[in-house]
Amino acid sequence: MNTKNLWIAVLSSALLTTLVSNLPIIDLVNFLCFIGFWGCAIFAVWLYRRLSGSLTVGQALRLGALTGLCAGMLGFALSFLGLAGFQGIVNELRQFLPPEDMQDLDNIPAWGAVIFNLVGVLFNIIFGTIGGLLGGMFFRTDRIAKN
Repeated sequence: MNTKNLWIAVLSSALLTTLVSNLPIIDLVNFLCFIGFWGCAIFAVWLYRRLSGSLTVGQALRLGALTGLCAGMLGFALSFLGLAGFQGIVNELRQFLPPEDMQDLDNIPAWGAVIFNLVGVLFNIIFGTIGGLLGGMFFRTDRIAKN
């Protein structure tokens, strides 16, 4: 695998995944079968194939898993700023719920929020790998031509 093209595809798709899953209004798209997670991994596979010219299913799986890992780590880091993860959800709910309902969410211990965010990283990796597999099936170049 071409390392430069791999990181271009993975990091651009991880950034796109993070944006799709955390920007207001756009994050609603992600509720539809987690399309932002696996769709952006498919984009990573497509981009890598476009940049390098060749792709196998195994390479696509690696691309998807790496995209999920990088997107998960980026989301985990943004959760400490209140922009993603559990803290991001709580900040969005503050706009709609009265203060007495928010009190229960504010009392959740920090370790609970960290575990919630780590499970989010795991989901990113799982759905990124699924997207990588789908992308590999669509865009692979190692097929045998039938005459």
